Amino acid sequence: MNTAFYTGASGLMAFQTKMNEIGNNIANVNTNGYRPVKTAFSDLLYSEMYIKSAQLLTGHGVKAAYSGIDASQGTPAAAQGEFNLAIVGKGWFAVDTGSETLYTRDGSFSIDISGSNAYLVNQNGYYVLDNEGKKISAEIGTASPTVDSEKLTGKVGVFDFAYPEALTPAASNCYRANDLTGAAGVSAEGKYKILSGYLEQSGVSLPDEMTDLIVAQRGYALSARVVQTADEIEQTVNSLRT
Repeated sequence: MNTAFYTGASGLMAFQTKMNEIGNNIANVNTNGYRPVKTAFSDLLYSEMYIKSAQLLTGHGVKAAYSGIDASQGTPAAAQGEFNLAIVGKGWFAVDTGSETLYTRDGSFSIDISGSNAYLVNQNGYYVLDNEGKKISAEIGTASPTVDSEKLTGKVGVFDFAYPEALTPAASNCYRANDLTGAAGVSAEGKYKILSGYLEQSGVSLPDEMTDLIVAQRGYALSARVVQTADEIEQTVNSLRT
């Protein structure tokens, strides 16, 4: 196989990855607190050409080297529900799934009553955590099972990372910390504020995603053409040999 074939094939894989992520972003254009995924490309290995000068190199295509999230602030929008919260500034809510701690910007919370306690949970039933990493709860009266929302929402913890763009997307609109993000720490006062009765909208810009999709599709088509041309050249060379 010649270099052109490998170059085209690597382009197909890289642009397919890009289009898959764009499709996922578009599907979450209305998901509260969703952070769009962005793909970075890098060159593949270079090798010396078969000439006297060792400084002239030929490349072997491109790869989707890194996918990170856009951690910039989304637009807060008024939302009905006394337990809805939106972070303005840097920071993430922490939730306990039962097996691990995940992080999210989606503050669409509600309560789960267990015995005489009401726990603050997200839409998937994950427990929302305070700044100490503990479940947020409040006692409810036996005569009237009502809960003062401020007793729960006022305890919500906000956490931040050294590199939040490296958070790994997990299920249920949540994100997982990793070695690149650094350990989660309590966000410093002044870096954020919490709005009650609001939800942060998705960070997806539909016009930007459609523009990126057109670019990715053209890159994919060009890579496919390179593969086709390389194959045709190989067939021509083989026919000449016979």
